[in-house]
Amino acid sequence: MNQKILLWIVSLLFFVGLPLDIKAQEETILQEIKRTGLVKLGIRAGAFPFGYKDAANNFAGICIDLFKTVIDEIKKELKRDILAIKLYESNLINRFNLVENRIVHLECGPNTIDPQLPRNVQFSNSFFVTGTQLLIRVDNANKIKANRDFSNLTIGVLRGTITQQLLAQKYPLANLQQFQGITGRRRGIQAVQQLKIDAFASDSILLIGEATREGLFLGQDYLLVPQKPLDCVYYGFILPKNDPQWHDLVNSAIQAASLPQIFSKWFGEISPEIRETAEFCRS
Repeated sequence: MNQKILLWIVSLLFFVGLPLDIKAQEETILQEIKRTGLVKLGIRAGAFPFGYKDAANNFAGICIDLFKTVIDEIKKELKRDILAIKLYESNLINRFNLVENRIVHLECGPNTIDPQLPRNVQFSNSFFVTGTQLLIRVDNANKIKANRDFSNLTIGVLRGTITQQLLAQKYPLANLQQFQGITGRRRGIQAVQQLKIDAFASDSILLIGEATREGLFLGQDYLLVPQKPLDCVYYGFILPKNDPQWHDLVNSAIQAASLPQIFSKWFGEISPEIRETAEFCRS
């Protein structure tokens, strides 16, 4: 009899607790924000100009401006004037996990939209287009142009990126040297400067941004090749799957954002390299 009573009590506790678990799992992001008043956002620290740390060690970049448009949309949707915001540092390794585990509600960075990504995340609509190119020294241009399959060339790439996969497939004879960490792109470009590698491959906008921070002069001492990018790359926010209301709100924020003004703030007069790549990809 005692054993039966014990089993009945365990079963009762299980069923009493079940609706709370289901409710927690079914809570949408907007419901969570309405309940807590807190918006949790992920941003890179080493992807200038989209996300980086400034001289005061504060987050800065295009993503901060894009976040403002998302916050405005949330306020309108929830009819709230004040929301708390918490920023989490993201990187190439943890960006998807932060979203999957609901540590952040969205992540912003140079995230290539990949609809085939086998993760429990999805992407927003695109807010920027760029392409894959190589940063080289001008005095290396003839060597690289004459070597169309890049055989025996050492090309730097960021480890675990789509760029690495692209180069490995397109140029199997090239020697790919991997860089990683939030300073990986900077160290790769410095390796080009120091003649340790022949080129560094990445998204052209990130190469332009990092080269600018390093004080390099594109078109004079350094070049981006080929003139037409190896592929076209579209950036979007990383969002959780199966939350269509949140997905629609973020896409509405992108549509409402004054993207030309945001980009002109960071790029000034759009450089020929950025404009040519965008025009090529949009065509």
